[in-house]
Amino acid sequence: MGSKKLKAIYLSGDGQWNTADRDAVKKIMKANLDKVKENPLTPTLKAYGTGVAMAMATQSGDTPIKNWKLGSWEEGFNKVNGIVMAQTILKQHPPECHACPIQCARYVEIPEGPFQMKGGGPEYETQASFGSLLLNDDLESICYINKMCNEYGVDTISAGSAIAFAMEAYENGVITREDTGGIDLQWGDKDAIFAMLDKLVNREGLGDLLSQGVRKAAQVLGHGTEDYAIHVKGMELPMHDPRAFSSFAATYATSPRGACHCRGYVGAWDGRQPMPEAGLTEIPDPKADVGKGFLSKIVQDYCAAIDSATVCVILSFSLGPDDIAAAISAATGRPLTGKELLAIGERIINLQRAFNNRFGVTRADDNLPRRTLTSTVGGPNEGFVPNLELQLEEYYQTRGWEADGRPSAEKLKELGLDFVVSELYA
Repeated sequence: MGSKKLKAIYLSGDGQWNTADRDAVKKIMKANLDKVKENPLTPTLKAYGTGVAMAMATQSGDTPIKNWKLGSWEEGFNKVNGIVMAQTILKQHPPECHACPIQCARYVEIPEGPFQMKGGGPEYETQASFGSLLLNDDLESICYINKMCNEYGVDTISAGSAIAFAMEAYENGVITREDTGGIDLQWGDKDAIFAMLDKLVNREGLGDLLSQGVRKAAQVLGHGTEDYAIHVKGMELPMHDPRAFSSFAATYATSPRGACHCRGYVGAWDGRQPMPEAGLTEIPDPKADVGKGFLSKIVQDYCAAIDSATVCVILSFSLGPDDIAAAISAATGRPLTGKELLAIGERIINLQRAFNNRFGVTRADDNLPRRTLTSTVGGPNEGFVPNLELQLEEYYQTRGWEADGRPSAEKLKELGLDFVVSELYA
């Protein structure tokens, strides 16, 4: 859309929202919401939001620390997690999502001090990207940074990752105080974080380079900075570590827009629940590599389908493809099974992949940053790294893709994407 100079799409109308079977929709919605309420995770997410994951990070090792280098930051996690937020600055507020039993969105009030504010509080990704990733243990500063990024329209994962990259480059002497415009870019220094974020959003000095992402920054700076530029295909990694849940390895590496947990939230299945509609009947070991190519494939398909259905991924932790398909069937009058829903998702993923192939993406681009393929220093996952090549072999075989990274002509025809074959195999 940006390349086409498209700024917005405006829709207007006064039509009624109709369903094929309103009574069936109400019945299925109630059944699905009951499943969400019965999930043991629901009351925890309701009380503490997604940031509760940081309270468990010392045990799981899922949250990256100091630009994905360290494995332990217990004292810091105890200051910036969702439980601490709930006990200090969280306030009751009308729910962001009407009638949702989880209501994970946060609303915070900081009555005084340099970070005085009222408004939306940070989710887990922001608490990690501007907290543990930078060794910043000041929760109020993270809340204010979240507010700033929202107002600027800046993604907190990429922004925090860019500043973490710059901090490491500064620590290693690749950039100097002159390069930073006088900012002493030390780990955990919230004043330095704010100053560099301001330069980034205004594209001033070093901030102009960082605003283009860590891949571009490493290409320009050189001097070994590629080793700690944490991205896949130019997209900075979300705050979930494949050294904690190994199936994130294949998922990040093959995600259609670069590293993205929303394009296949395997952490929700990696050690939690089966998906029998897709043939996943046993709960996988989070540290195993065998079976993770298959797991990544089916969860990517599922997430593609529920994204198209505009279903919240957090609600989907409690629901399976059959549950979502039943709701769609009742609303549209189109018979749909869970397996057929997954086939829709598979078609989406293959079409996205073919589009990327046309623009030059190959199997060589399905990779992870070097740091995530080396051990953390300390922490519960020290000594473990995922076997990405093994996972990718299984993933490609399960997907029916060619060795060069293109969906096979047979797979495209099987999915009803015959028109794509001529694009890729002319």
